[in-house]
Amino acid sequence: MSALPSLDRIRDLVARHVPDAAPEHLVTEGWQAATALVVAPGDGPELALIERVERTGDPWSGHMALPGGKRDPDDPDLAATAVRETREEVGLALDAPVGRLDDHHGHHRDARVATYVFVLDERPVMTPHPDEVADALWVPLGRLLAPGTATAHRVPGYDDAFPGLDLGGRVVWGLTHATLTRFARVLGLELPVPR
Repeated sequence: MSALPSLDRIRDLVARHVPDAAPEHLVTEGWQAATALVVAPGDGPELALIERVERTGDPWSGHMALPGGKRDPDDPDLAATAVRETREEVGLALDAPVGRLDDHHGHHRDARVATYVFVLDERPVMTPHPDEVADALWVPLGRLLAPGTATAHRVPGYDDAFPGLDLGGRVVWGLTHATLTRFARVLGLELPVPR
């Protein structure tokens, strides 16, 4: 595995990344959401992940994810959505993001999820909102990149397995896995793949 980048290097690489993202004033249809990829010091760079609460009818029930959610009509932009959702879900007060990753588009291109990267100088305590978040944890970037975390995740109703990362029985897959893959590539790194 390559050496892990410092927080300053992460700031620089993300700030220089030109995201594949439509200007917000041109997006007039569909729904929009934003997530916050929060990096802080710890055991090397660490990322904030949440485990969503189990809820009937919620397609993301119990999933590992980044803090985030749908844009509120009062949010001036998607960066504000990421900041608001992170405060509501885990109690973190974020300043301006250092940059943005490529957007994730839904199957019909009328849905868009933007991911903003925030790099903190200290690792704060997260306080999960009990109605939305079952657990919040800081995960070392080195652990996400370790070959032993790669797994093939099976989902009922799908024939093919999805690539994932097994964090001690908690599997990161789907949109969150895709977002972490984009983040790793901005840093010049690759997530492990299952054999």
